[in-house]
Amino acid sequence: MLSKLELSNMLHLLEIPVGEGEQFLEDKKNKVKVCYWEYVWTDEMASGEDYENVVTYQVSFKADKPRHPKLLELKHRLNEANIHPVFYHEYVKGVDGPGYFHSYCSVDVLEEL
Repeated sequence: MLSKLELSNMLHLLEIPVGEGEQFLEDKKNKVKVCYWEYVWTDEMASGEDYENVVTYQVSFKADKPRHPKLLELKHRLNEANIHPVFYHEYVKGVDGPGYFHSYCSVDVLEEL
């Protein structure tokens, strides 16, 4: 399982804008970007009475076309790390401009809380 730092580093290797927090997705500056944010904390019991904190992040990818090459690169990087998430896809209609393609998945990481 990745750490949060490893997840962040993997996203930055895509060489596109990366931000933490859902609001980064709404920023209209870049047509292609990736952002992530936590939405679930789970205490997972390890050995004995010790436990690890597993934090689930949503990783969202915004693009101007479906199956963007950087989205496919993200999928391959996750697979290389033995992470095989389910990706969901939707088209988001634009309000004050063009719409965009939104793809997202969940990734669990180990993190100190």
